[in-house]
Amino acid sequence: MAEMSQTEPLTVRTEKQPSPFPAILRWAVVIALVITLIAVFAYITPYNDYDLANTFVAGNLLPTSSMVVLLLCVFIVNPLLRKFAPNYALRPYELAALWALIVIASGIPAAGLWRYIIPQLPNLFYRASAANRWDELLIPHAPSWLVVADKAAAKGFYEGTGGRILWDAWIEPLSFWLPFAFVFFFALFCLASLLRRQWMEREQFTFPLVQLPYELTREPPAGRLLPPLLYSPAIWVGFFSSALLHTFCGLNTYFPNVPAIRRSRSLGEYISGFPWDAIAGTGIHIYPAAIGLTYLLTTEVAFSLWFFYVLERFQQLLFAYYGWSGLGYSATDFVQYQQVGAVLGLLFIIAYAARSHWKQVIAKSLAFAGRGTRGAGRKIDEDEPLPYAVAFWGFVLTTAGLFVVLVSLGMDALLALTFLIMAYGFYLAVSWIATNGGMVMVQMRILPFDPLVAIFGTKRFSPKGILMMCLLQEAFTYDQREFLMPSFLNAMKMAQLSGLRQRPLMAWGWVGIAIAAFVSLFAWLKLGYTKGAVTLTKTATFFWHANYPYMLAAQYIDPGMTPNWFRVNGMIVGLIGFIGLYLLRLQFSLPIHPVGWIVCRGWAMEQFWLMILLGWLAKAVIVRYGGLTGYKALRPFFLGIVLGDLTMAGIFTIVGFITQKGYAVMPL
Repeated sequence: MAEMSQTEPLTVRTEKQPSPFPAILRWAVVIALVITLIAVFAYITPYNDYDLANTFVAGNLLPTSSMVVLLLCVFIVNPLLRKFAPNYALRPYELAALWALIVIASGIPAAGLWRYIIPQLPNLFYRASAANRWDELLIPHAPSWLVVADKAAAKGFYEGTGGRILWDAWIEPLSFWLPFAFVFFFALFCLASLLRRQWMEREQFTFPLVQLPYELTREPPAGRLLPPLLYSPAIWVGFFSSALLHTFCGLNTYFPNVPAIRRSRSLGEYISGFPWDAIAGTGIHIYPAAIGLTYLLTTEVAFSLWFFYVLERFQQLLFAYYGWSGLGYSATDFVQYQQVGAVLGLLFIIAYAARSHWKQVIAKSLAFAGRGTRGAGRKIDEDEPLPYAVAFWGFVLTTAGLFVVLVSLGMDALLALTFLIMAYGFYLAVSWIATNGGMVMVQMRILPFDPLVAIFGTKRFSPKGILMMCLLQEAFTYDQREFLMPSFLNAMKMAQLSGLRQRPLMAWGWVGIAIAAFVSLFAWLKLGYTKGAVTLTKTATFFWHANYPYMLAAQYIDPGMTPNWFRVNGMIVGLIGFIGLYLLRLQFSLPIHPVGWIVCRGWAMEQFWLMILLGWLAKAVIVRYGGLTGYKALRPFFLGIVLGDLTMAGIFTIVGFITQKGYAVMPL
């Protein structure tokens, strides 16, 4: 590795390019630009996503905002600068830092933090009634630090006050939720730091979501203005095939006479009757970017993703055909609890596969590394996002602290422990699938409380503990489309590819997170108190999602749930099956990867399964008949498909702001 530059605080490069001003000033300009963009995106996200229902500003793990900024720099800003002021053009690693920092903060204004917290806090006192019995079952167990307990403030958020935010009612609950979130996020950052080397260098995860952004940051060939990838004719064939589709479909949204392909259908439109009605709701959706990203995956991972979804559909048919559903056995329950077992299996596999790495980390953390290998122990983590000792003890202490806080505030110890273990399991699963499985959007229809509900029922837990559990799992684990941990890892991968120093980049990433959190908090409250959340009906954010944790808590309290061994059996099947498939792959090279089991039932797979199948099929045929040469030759075409989708997403986001009517390139 090159010696670290003393003048460029974020990069390891020591280039001697002529520059009209010091490198530190260049970085100051880049950082100022990034912080400004993060603040702007944070402010517009609630309005764009949940009022206009436009293509989401982030929306997934390859955030629209990050790609729009990168494309503007690559296609407009840098070519102009290279033409007229070449010394001022953004360098590859500056573009990489710009993208990475926006990615880290991108989800915070939405599902990464506020999307499920803000609507649910005032919802209990706003919608409690004799009909839903929340006033009887929940309000007596809802302290003012957990929810907005001021009825006037709750009503004002949902019905509007003309824009006047009633801050006094929010200060106490935010004093719990915001510090809790930041400590929890730091624990996730520590976990990502501990896994970075194992996943990137030892297991060599493919990081499909980073491949296109990295290609766009590369230095242009001599005498050219654009990165090398953009001079491939194949990329433009892919680009225009995707862009034309969205052009016609988008114009059809505004001008219905424009011909367009219907991008969303269901299987029930083509087949019906017994037993096919059981899977009539199977979605048939067109999202070209998913085809392009699937091409970048290993063939076995791509196969696993669609295969386990089809297997889940087959289980639905099987239960319907034999009448098991009529006997009270739900295929949906059985599959969802298989997912719970699969997540637990993944935790085992992550620990097992990285066992030598964990030994090294623990030895380093306990100050034993380096004995007999003088110098090697000191260097092993010198360019990690955190020193291993800091990351290890940071994770242990923050987890212990979160547990103590939850128990001291009235949560049952078993509930608090299960929430933390399962939440970490969810974040690890999503991070694994995003970084090695290339899923641009991950969602699982399971929650941390599920294993306890299946094994013990709910009657043994306190009403306050149940309410806390339902609110916490809704806030931090319900929707994984904009999770922070995979964004950390994708940014770390970009840093590795671009020669950026991990620690300064992550430090500025935390600055971006803080700015995004506070700016978007104001934007969320301003939107609610200005328009009234009950008028924001284009997404389910202020209705179903705001109600769901309270509906679940009320059901768990009265009448309560009893242990369900059918669900437990599903967990056992998922756990044993997931670990068994992994071991069979390890010992006998079985070509079925278990990762698809984790996401076989979920909203994201319902949207993307067909596109993943087509992407896998295309790659399988190309590799079968064209080999590695054919794969490399057509890689720009599939990257072009992704580029076309993301470009059109940016264009229609701007159009949506102007017209006040949105067209969604990706699922909302």
